[in-house]
Amino acid sequence: MFGMVTLISCEGPEGPAGMDGADGTDGVDGNVSCLSCHTQVKMDAIEDAFAEHKHVSGTSWSYAGTRESCAPCHDGEAIVTFLNSGALVAGYGVGLECGSCHNDHASLEDDIDAPVRMVASVASVAFEGVTYDHGTGNVCATCHQARRDAASYYGAEDATYTRKFTGDDIAAYENASVGPNGSITLDGDTLIVVFDVPAATHVYTSSTHAGPHHGPQANMFAADMGSVAGTPFERDHHTDCASCHLSDTTAATGYGHSFEPDIAMCDACHGDALDITAEMAAIEARMDAVAEALEALHAIHVDEDGAVHPMYASLPTAQWNAFWDYMCLWEDKSHGLHNFNYAKQLLTAAENALGL
Repeated sequence: MFGMVTLISCEGPEGPAGMDGADGTDGVDGNVSCLSCHTQVKMDAIEDAFAEHKHVSGTSWSYAGTRESCAPCHDGEAIVTFLNSGALVAGYGVGLECGSCHNDHASLEDDIDAPVRMVASVASVAFEGVTYDHGTGNVCATCHQARRDAASYYGAEDATYTRKFTGDDIAAYENASVGPNGSITLDGDTLIVVFDVPAATHVYTSSTHAGPHHGPQANMFAADMGSVAGTPFERDHHTDCASCHLSDTTAATGYGHSFEPDIAMCDACHGDALDITAEMAAIEARMDAVAEALEALHAIHVDEDGAVHPMYASLPTAQWNAFWDYMCLWEDKSHGLHNFNYAKQLLTAAENALGL
């Protein structure tokens, strides 16, 4: 049998008098600031719009995202690693997620907004020692820039390249641009094409993916990626990428996450001084004419959907530069909007080289 245990409570000294809670001022419900953004309706609209965008649904996330050299821009998780540390890691081939571009709130005080990962001035991949600064848009410019320049295709010595084509490619290359002493020979079901490239006069397009790479918008702003350099876009009143591409904060655009710029916002400032839509249409018409001339030279192929595909070719340097300048404009996808003056400069150079 257990003995009886007596519990003795030892009370300490009395503390200072506290304030009566009834005298305090009620604070604002902490959920209110969160719910200004994180309502189910709003988040659903953002996620729906974002899921349909090429940042998520495009094909570039499958193959390229698994390679270490490509993953920093082609995998939603590898991007975060690169932005945080600069390290190159292989990815899983997945598209962007919210956390790829947005980080955690630094604080939960006043003026809470969607925090974009802050990135210092972005180093150019194509041009050593060059940097681009787009403010909060640096997270965009990290990937949206050229990977190579025109000079990287210029040869230092005379060369010849032999390629073999079969199937549908035979029709595409039976009139290829082969250079001054190139040749085209059909051997059974194989077309043998020899491209002659004298370094002093010609440039060889060595890939059907030739060009500055997809999405070189930072370079269009900087006016540095064409065969000639130009004047950078005047950005005193155009602060960053988000100010245009996330300007439409209506539910219809997923609160900007369709990334479609609102041209009406441009008109609000420019008014009648600049007809943005007309300027873009004029650039597009000139691009179409250049594309037609380049296709006649077998420098590019335009498919039924309007997509442009470079072709293997040995072209006179001036014509090849016209091809390059066109690819810069094509990959920029803005019909000149990112830098009208530079777009017109590149088009004029291409037109002159092609006799347009």
